[in-house]
Amino acid sequence: MSRQKISKTTMARLICVASFLLFLQACQRHQTLPNALENYSDRMYKVLELEQKNIPTTATLAFQDKIALAIDVPELNIKMREFYAIEGCAIKQLIAERNTALGKIQLPSVRLGYEWTLIDLLRKCIDSNVNSENKTLAVKMRDWLSQKQAIFPLIWSNMLTQSDEFYLGISSSAGFIDGNENDNFTDGLFDLKNLIGIKEDPAANIASMEASLKSIQQHRIYARLWRSQLLLRDYLQQMTIDISVWASTFTCETRKDKEKLAIIRNVFTLFFIDEIQGIGAQMNQYHYALKPEFLKLIDDNHLPHNFTSTVEQYSQLGFDDYQNAMLAHIEMWQDIFKKCD
Repeated sequence: MSRQKISKTTMARLICVASFLLFLQACQRHQTLPNALENYSDRMYKVLELEQKNIPTTATLAFQDKIALAIDVPELNIKMREFYAIEGCAIKQLIAERNTALGKIQLPSVRLGYEWTLIDLLRKCIDSNVNSENKTLAVKMRDWLSQKQAIFPLIWSNMLTQSDEFYLGISSSAGFIDGNENDNFTDGLFDLKNLIGIKEDPAANIASMEASLKSIQQHRIYARLWRSQLLLRDYLQQMTIDISVWASTFTCETRKDKEKLAIIRNVFTLFFIDEIQGIGAQMNQYHYALKPEFLKLIDDNHLPHNFTSTVEQYSQLGFDDYQNAMLAHIEMWQDIFKKCD
């Protein structure tokens, strides 16, 4: 075999190894919480001499397919003779571009950007009075503006639900909350505020739309936060049930009982208080900071109900379920520890 062939073979193997390592690294990102829960349950069940439970860790979010979230937006048809009668406005070229084959196949975010530009140019054209002598055209242009302003919220709705970046960021992730800077929470809060703000103030927010969409697809903090709530709820509910059964026969009357409870308390402190509860505290902060923005989505009449109801299920009801599971777990341990006080 020639040196050139050996070199190519070696390079190909190195590329495969590097790709595999990158894949493993991607799979292992944002796994602090499930690892902590596994460690906690394994240690605690072993100390309590309980049968180990295979608690599900999938925590899958059940969003409907994107197609089911789409809204039909009425088209505004402009007659060609009316179109060519427009004078002295940049709107002419913009409408011509939209009518090309390429212009009709637009990503949801590109469509929203186009619609805002059209509205802005229409308003400026009307305000300039360039076409004021043509009374019929002037009335038509004001009617076009009114119609475009009316359907803009619907196109904004489709930008949210039909953009791959936002849909993935809110519905799908392999990771969970880490409780540190790796969560990219600051970016997540800004991105959500920015996309929601476009509806009411596009002039101030639309320029950052594409950057926010790209950022959301990368950090996916909304999906990771909601998956973390599901994971914690499922783990803690099952552990609370199992440990409560054990506690029903534990009286802490002997020295051996007290020594065992001291070991149990140590495991609880090291693996629950120091690790899991710390992540939970960060999750609570994320929830309360994001809550006003998600409430805006839930209460928005232009968004489809099957979307807003799912957002409410995870951002509000899911948070309540997780908090109740956390509280019940802590209260159970408080009652157990009191037996030896």
